[in-house]
Amino acid sequence: MKHFALSAVCFVIGCLFASLASGREGVTAVRDRCSVRIGPYLLNYSGYQPESDAKGPFCGDLPSAGRTLIVLDVEQDSGGMAFASDHYNELRDMLIDFRILRDAAQGDDEDDWEQYTEVYVPPKKYPAGSLSFQHDFKKGDYIGVVRARDEHGRMFVARFPFRVAPASSVLFFAAAGLALAAGAGFFLAFRKPRASPRLSFPFFG
Repeated sequence: MKHFALSAVCFVIGCLFASLASGREGVTAVRDRCSVRIGPYLLNYSGYQPESDAKGPFCGDLPSAGRTLIVLDVEQDSGGMAFASDHYNELRDMLIDFRILRDAAQGDDEDDWEQYTEVYVPPKKYPAGSLSFQHDFKKGDYIGVVRARDEHGRMFVARFPFRVAPASSVLFFAAAGLALAAGAGFFLAFRKPRASPRLSFPFFG
């Protein structure tokens, strides 16, 4: 019984952490930088909101709606020596386009991209290694899509969902649910079982 209760708690905790992490999928911390992986390469991501009270740069979610500057910097030689050959180019030599889509659920179907496009930066090369744009974001869910095409026709794609002005209540209820699940699990695991009542049958004779 104790083993079952602890297993159930671990399952619930894992589900809660998975749901929290899903909002940051695609944007990760690599060597103390906020990075997006595109094929074998890395783009360093930074979000700035000069009119926000919160201090930037921001990694992934943006704390409030409003004017935002997003910067993507190519990390030099991020492909590693395994890709330093005639068959691969550095990102600085590729045609790169960037798109922001409304509603993260639309990121996988390219047929819907035009309909849901919030921002589009056409393909071009960035020999200086830095792509940036400004946009007045409204509150909601978005997904960024970066595509890079090399001279051999290979296409590398990165997708990273993010939220603008996410509700703090989401984190509060997730934390509350985590604490509740942990408390219930430990109670079930370590409580003393009650003694079962004994039934007595009188003998007649």
